[in-house]
Amino acid sequence: MVFMKRVLVYCLGLFIMALGVSCSVWSDLGVSPMSAIPYVLSQIVPTVSMGTFTSALFCGYILLQAILLGRAFRLIRLLQIVGTVLFGWFVDCTNWILSSVLPEPGNYFIQLCFLAMGIVCVAIGIFFYITPGMPMLPGEGVMQVISEKYHIPLHWSKIGFDVTVTAIAVVLSLVFFHQLNGIREGTVLAALGVGKFLGVFRKLWQTHLNDFVALEYA
Repeated sequence: MVFMKRVLVYCLGLFIMALGVSCSVWSDLGVSPMSAIPYVLSQIVPTVSMGTFTSALFCGYILLQAILLGRAFRLIRLLQIVGTVLFGWFVDCTNWILSSVLPEPGNYFIQLCFLAMGIVCVAIGIFFYITPGMPMLPGEGVMQVISEKYHIPLHWSKIGFDVTVTAIAVVLSLVFFHQLNGIREGTVLAALGVGKFLGVFRKLWQTHLNDFVALEYA
C-alpha cells in the first residue's frame, strides 16, 4: 500500500508538471528552460510531438550522465527512463487536452494567466514527484551529477544547466526560424518563479505529503 501511494504521488506529480508545461506553451509567452529544446524541435519537425522530443532528449541526458560518471555510473539510473517515457506521454496528453477544450488566449492578460498557471503547476508537480524518493527525471539527474563531480553547489549547477539548454534552444530557433520561437519573457519568469513556488509548497504541504507516503524525513 505504501509503495502504491508513492507511485500515485510520483505519477500525479509528473502529470501536473506536464500540465504546467502545456499551460506555458498555450500562453505563447515562452516555455521553461526544461522544455525549451523539445518545444523548438517540435516546431522544426511538426510531425514529431513535443512529448516525443522530450522523451528523446531526456534519454540523451541519461547518456550524458553515463559519460560524466564513467565507471561510477550505476544501472539503477536507467530507471529514469520510466519517468522519462511517462512524462513525455503526459506532455502530449496535456497539450492535446488544452488544444481541444480551450480557445487561444485573446489578449496579453490571459496569456499571463496561463503562464502563471504553468509556473505554479510545474512547481507543484516537482514537489509531488520528488517527495516519494523515486527516480528523478534525467534533467535533475544531470544537475546532480555535475554538482557532485565538479563540487559545484546544486543551485549553481541548475543555473548553468538552464542557461545552457536555453542557449541551445535560442540557437536552434534563430537558425531555423530567424527569430526567437518559444523563448520569451515567460522563459525567464519560469526559471525564476518555479523555485520560489516550490519553496512555498514545501513549507505548506511537505509534512502532510510525507505522512501520506509514509516518509519520516522532510
